[in-house]
This record gives sequence, C-alpha cells and structure tokens, in this order.
Amino acid sequence: MADMDMGISTQQPKKNPNRKKKKKKKQNLFMSIVTGLIPWKGDSVTEIFRKIIFLASLIILVVALILIANHFITTLQDPNAIEGGTTSDTGEDQAQSYIIDLKNQSPTQAQIDQMPEGTLNEEYAALYDANNDFVGWISIAGTNVDYPVVQSHNKDDFKPCNTYEKLGYCSFCESIMAGKDSATEFYLHHDFDRNYLFAGNIFADYEGTFGPDKMPNNTILYGHNMLYKYQFSALNNYRNNIEFLKSSPVIDFNTLYNNNKYKIFSVFLTNTSESLGEVFDYYNYVSFENSDEFYHYVKECMDRSLYETGVDLEYGDELITLSTCDQSLGFPENVRLIVVARKVRENESPEVDTSKIVRKKSIKYFEAYITAYGDKWKGRTWDISLINGMAEYLKKHGLEDPAE
Repeated sequence: MADMDMGISTQQPKKNPNRKKKKKKKQNLFMSIVTGLIPWKGDSVTEIFRKIIFLASLIILVVALILIANHFITTLQDPNAIEGGTTSDTGEDQAQSYIIDLKNQSPTQAQIDQMPEGTLNEEYAALYDANNDFVGWISIAGTNVDYPVVQSHNKDDFKPCNTYEKLGYCSFCESIMAGKDSATEFYLHHDFDRNYLFAGNIFADYEGTFGPDKMPNNTILYGHNMLYKYQFSALNNYRNNIEFLKSSPVIDFNTLYNNNKYKIFSVFLTNTSESLGEVFDYYNYVSFENSDEFYHYVKECMDRSLYETGVDLEYGDELITLSTCDQSLGFPENVRLIVVARKVRENESPEVDTSKIVRKKSIKYFEAYITAYGDKWKGRTWDISLINGMAEYLKKHGLEDPAE
C-alpha cells in the first residue's frame, strides 16, 4: 500500500511485441569521413583539438609534397634532357668530368695568345677559350668544391643560351627576357658551356671587377646547394660540424691573374626576405666605399657567426663571401648559408691556428629563427680586438653591445 501511495508500481510494464525498434540512421561513406576529420557538433574539446592538429599536419604534408613534386617536374623539364644531359647525378658528374678534363688540357699557343692582357695563370687558357665569362677557379681542401667560376653580366650584355638557340626554348632565358629574372643570375640555371642546367654553375657577382691589379673588395660567389653533393652543398658541413671547419679553414680562389688563399672568419645563416625579419643585405657589399662600410659588414658577419675563428682583420683586407641556400630550417622563404673569409696577406702564412676556433656563446639570428627556436641574441661576445679599428667604429656609432 505504501508503494501505491508513493505512485511507484512494483510491477514492470509489459513490452509491446508489435513495437518496432528504432534503428540508428547509417551515415554514408562521405559523411563518415567528413565527421571523422572535421570538428563536428557534439565533439568533445579533446576530439576537436585532435582533429585540428590532424588537419594542420595534413595541410603541411600536402604543401611539402607539392613543393617536392614541383622541384622534380622542373628538373624533368630541363631542355638538356632532349640533348641527353640532365640534372641527375650522372649528368652532373659528366659535366664536372668534362670541366676537369678541360682544366687539365694543355692549352695551345693560340688559346694563350687570346687571353686577357696581364694573365698569370695560362693553364686556364682552354677554359677561357671555351667561355670568356670564366674568371677563376675555386677549391676547398677536404671537400668536393672544385669548380670553375664564371661571371654573369647585366641585361645590356645578355644573349640567350645555347639551348635556346638550338631548341628555341629555355624557361630561364625566357624569364630573363620577360623581366621576371635578372640577367645577372644567368648562371643560376646554366652550365659552364651556357646550356640550360637546373644546377647551374658557381658565379661571381656581376659588380666585381677582376684584373691584373684589381680584385673586388668583397668577391661574392653564388652556388646552389644541390642534394648535398654538388656545387656549394659542402658548405653545409661548416654549419653542422666545428671539426670540419678546423680541417678545412682555408678557401682557394685563383683568378686569371692571381692565386689567392682566404682564411674563414665567419659562418652564418641569414634571411633575404623581409617576411622572416630584418634583412642583412650582404649581397650589396661587393665594394666598400669607406671604412665605415667595411666595419659594418664585418661586424654583422661576426655578430651572426656561429664561430669565432681567431682570424684577425683590418680595413683594406680583401674578402670572399660564399653564398648558398639552406632549406633545412623549414621556413617558407629560403634562408642563406654564408661563409666569409679574409685574403691571406703578402708574406703571411696561410696556416690557421685551429685551436682558436670555438663556437660563439651568442649568435645574432633573424626574427623568424628566434621565434621558432628561441635562441635570442645575448650581446656581443666575440673578441672585437681581432678587428683593428672595430672598437673605435663601435664607439663612434654608439654600437657597443656588451654581453648580458
């Protein structure tokens, strides 16, 4: 009775045998995929977060695959493939073998006679005969950097490459003629014989002048970072391995007129796009109009350097700057890996005291690097007394920056 008063029945209601069970509506395959990937009504916070992370990763993967595919499509479209040469390992090896043979070829008297006045290195006569854009040869002991160096010209001197003349097609020449690319970068995608080659050839900045008694204040050489094997790819070792720097601290760059050795004093990473932060325009310092420009350039190179090498400098020293791309950091815009060296002075030993090579405690990186990796500038820690006149320059311009 008490149960009845409470309105609770102890007897369970009978199930209607004729009543049909409700079936859950099945989603089609498309909707299953959509709701499984995209945040959907009813999802928990954890599930929504998981889906967002997954979608972001998927987008990054797709973009990466597109960039890789675009690179290989560009390579496969190399017009040299029609002539039997490609940018593959075999094609590049064949091109390098041809150049070495040309270098080792005994020049004829006719080739020697047509070389520029004041030429010292007559052994380069065959190279100069093959291409009058040849200005010298670069090599670095302990690496496969052993290449001829050519010099691009401005648009007034531009003429389409041999591939264009033969086949009527060269994407890079057409881009130059359309004003989309600069004629000064002709050898970015052309080989020593002026045929289209994606890997290009190492080339000097067009603003530099080479002569019997003339060298650029700062010889800037550009080369691709090709699959960690060709051109300037060996420069990666300077970034990653201090022992490599100790084993190969000197650059040889011999021109038609002089034999030159350079001691490395800076290795650094920098951006060339403002989207990654303030740009250090190292490529605009082929010549130094005055001591302030020299000290500014050296200061920036040293502040950014991964190492302190113990190599001293002074205003009037000739420099060489090697520039190549570095895509290892994952930024949308290419970063440059730069190696800078000072020419060995007259009557100076080319030997480097490698015991003085140490990693810097404070490195000046660009903004995007600092945001991604958190390695903030801690102030100037390198020995400014190594640069004769640097202390006076810094004081004059109020640039003293002691370490924290």
